[in-house]
Amino acid sequence: MDDRSLSVKPLRGNKGCRRADIPDFLAENRNITGGFEYGPGDQQQWHTNWSMPGARCYLVWSEDGNSGMRFIINGEIVTSKDVVGWQYRIFNVPQPHCVFADCKRFSYGWYLEETDNEIIFPIGLKNAEAVLQFA
Repeated sequence: MDDRSLSVKPLRGNKGCRRADIPDFLAENRNITGGFEYGPGDQQQWHTNWSMPGARCYLVWSEDGNSGMRFIINGEIVTSKDVVGWQYRIFNVPQPHCVFADCKRFSYGWYLEETDNEIIFPIGLKNAEAVLQFA
């Protein structure tokens, strides 16, 4: 499957997300790759981030856990639902993935070196700043 074929298959419909401001505590000393705000029904279509390989850490806040990500791993679609509140994931790219939301969701991503310890399923956090001890 090539990146082009993934980009033309919407997860559902064609409703995108909006850019979100990056919190100050994340903007310092991080190579930010994106900040996104989602509402119910919003999504990011399948993509791979092929132009900047490495890993990504995503700090996410989900209103009620009715949101998440999908990955293609070993030819299979794996759904990783968010938990309620703050959480993070770390995954290598290029790797096909997409995002879905049926609730309010914010995500903030930054570049990391490729890792042998991907975290596809979210790890819950007490607060947003707690991610700094992990990534």
